[in-house]
Amino acid sequence: MNKDLDLQPNEQQEENLLYNDVCEIIDRARVRVATYVNTEVCLTNWYVGKRIKEDVLFNRRAEYGKKVLRRLSVRLIGKYGNGWGYEKLKHCVRSAYLFSEKDIVSATQRQLTWPHQSSPVLYKAP
Repeated sequence: MNKDLDLQPNEQQEENLLYNDVCEIIDRARVRVATYVNTEVCLTNWYVGKRIKEDVLFNRRAEYGKKVLRRLSVRLIGKYGNGWGYEKLKHCVRSAYLFSEKDIVSATQRQLTWPHQSSPVLYKAP
């Protein structure tokens, strides 16, 4: 057996504590990243929908709006991939009709309350 890996019981406890603390730091970071990404996706979708709703569809015929969304989706797919298809754009517009800017910003800010709640646990030497 490798002598470098043989640990005394106290050393094993210290290493376990270090391991657990590092795992907690990583896990909390992952949660913060996921929260941030979800918030940005939500805001992006809403702002895209708002832009389409207010500047393209406002007071226009429904058929004109459909044509604009279809052409826009083709161009966006070409640049950003299949995630920006016609159905996605319809979803964005619906969210802009359902929620005000105040509602969407408030909801996303509530998701980002993590900085004061999850400070990392630092390893403390015994």
